[in-house]
Amino acid sequence: MKSTHTSITTLPDSPELDRAHRLSRYVWQMAIRVVLFVVAVLVYSIWHSWIAVVPIVLAAVIPWVAVIVANAGSRTESDMISPAGAMQLYDAVDPGLREQQEEDRTQAYRDEQDRLRQQAQHAQDEWQRNGDRSKMWGHR
Repeated sequence: MKSTHTSITTLPDSPELDRAHRLSRYVWQMAIRVVLFVVAVLVYSIWHSWIAVVPIVLAAVIPWVAVIVANAGSRTESDMISPAGAMQLYDAVDPGLREQQEEDRTQAYRDEQDRLRQQAQHAQDEWQRNGDRSKMWGHR
């Protein structure tokens, strides 16, 4: 069984620290957005040009990007820690082990289905032998 040992130095940031980093990034991006609006006003007031649209478009896109980046967090796949007792994949020593386990599961499923089918057939046979048919066909 392949196990992963995680030392305390490889643990990800605490949720509070991660939230603080994300909030800081979001605030900086919103500050850049404000600067872009100011640049757009200055460009238009100085040159009366359509170029002022460029900072406005960038300022319009920044909130979407900021939310995506803030919600993504700073975790990478290597930072993810599986909780205690979580199922872990392992490399089988015998390559046929996985196929054997799948065959065993399939056979157990078939056996259970056969048992349920026989149980239903038995219940139907019992009902036919001594079941109350008056409820089935109504009153005569």
